[in-house]
Amino acid sequence: MADTESLQLDALRDEAQTTSTPDVRAHLERMAAGHAALLTSGSWAAGAEDTLRTAIGMERKAQMEMRIGLGTDADVLPIRKTRALADMTLDELRAEARENRVMTLHVLDLLLDAASRRPVRAWTLGEEVPPEVYILSLRGRLERLGQGVAGQRLE
Repeated sequence: MADTESLQLDALRDEAQTTSTPDVRAHLERMAAGHAALLTSGSWAAGAEDTLRTAIGMERKAQMEMRIGLGTDADVLPIRKTRALADMTLDELRAEARENRVMTLHVLDLLLDAASRRPVRAWTLGEEVPPEVYILSLRGRLERLGQGVAGQRLE
């Protein structure tokens, strides 16, 4: 693992010692509401489609990280049929980004629920981590992705 990733992971582990997982989960819910509002409004820059494709892809990756940790508990998740991101228009990408965020939080809730019953680990920054560290990493990733998307919105 690169030194930067190791330092980031150490910082997340330290923060997990003093941060409430329910508080972080509530913060993610507020972020999701802001993300949905952003996606339904305004005009978009020429690079918005590429930015949305990247953001959606990264969130799908996060969902896979959590699904791996869930094992058979992931079987209760609905199968969501998706199209290739490259084939989607801007409007379709905006709708997909909203739906994708709902799914990300749904998978996270399942991960947190499973963790209350048994040991669960998820992958982030190249390492397996417990859910209280994973949720902090996810928060940071979703914040960065959201900033990238917000940067494509025209005033």
